Amino acid sequence: MKWFSFGKKKKKSAAEVSVLEVTDQSFEVQVIHRSYKTPVMVDFWAAWCGPCRQLGPVLENLAEEADSPFVLAKLDTEHNQRMARKYGIRSIPAVKMFRNGRIVDEFTGVLPAGLVRRFVNKTVSAPAPATKFQGSDDPIQRLEQAKHQLKKGNGVNAFTLLNSFPESDESETAVALLPLARFMMDVADGDALTGLEPLDKLYQQANLALKRSNPKKALALLAEALSVGEEIDQPYIGDVMQALFTLLGENHKLTKQYQAS
Repeated sequence: MKWFSFGKKKKKSAAEVSVLEVTDQSFEVQVIHRSYKTPVMVDFWAAWCGPCRQLGPVLENLAEEADSPFVLAKLDTEHNQRMARKYGIRSIPAVKMFRNGRIVDEFTGVLPAGLVRRFVNKTVSAPAPATKFQGSDDPIQRLEQAKHQLKKGNGVNAFTLLNSFPESDESETAVALLPLARFMMDVADGDALTGLEPLDKLYQQANLALKRSNPKKALALLAEALSVGEEIDQPYIGDVMQALFTLLGENHKLTKQYQAS
């Protein structure tokens, strides 16, 4: 059976981060969940560590390149010892690359830029590991599973089901639903946030409404976001709304109401 992967490699938008600081509390969303969308390299470091200060700029420069295929997450092991213990950090700097919620490769110590680039190229070009959340191989059942996750407000599980979908008659619907799953993840990890406070607040409120299985409120907030956002934001919002209409179905009263207006 052929499978489609709908996740596209692209340059980072202005809203997407290249380097971020993570903590014990934010690690799950910023590293594990984010790694379903894009590879995440975690730099376990500390301020007192001389080699860490040598390696850090090398990693940051690579992450900040326009066509960088990964996001760099920096975790200060002095202040976030729970994650350091969980991942068995005994010496630093320690670097681990995550994809689909799993560590796919790692190294310790200082490497020159050329070897770090080779490490990145090797890890991102290899097939991604299987996701922890496994859905059905049957397209009809897989689509229903994805819809169920979306209705529960679980964007991560829905994304894993939709982003790699069996080639089938249901593929078109999977593509149409994907922006909704992506929106839930983007708001949670900050990739959707624009710096325009009124728009970002509407995004966060809409995402909360989706998590609470309240599509009526979510659509009202997204419609307001269309008027608040700039022209560049409108295709993104429109895709999310269209995905929500697809989830609800063409005969749902909300779908009819918005598409008639």
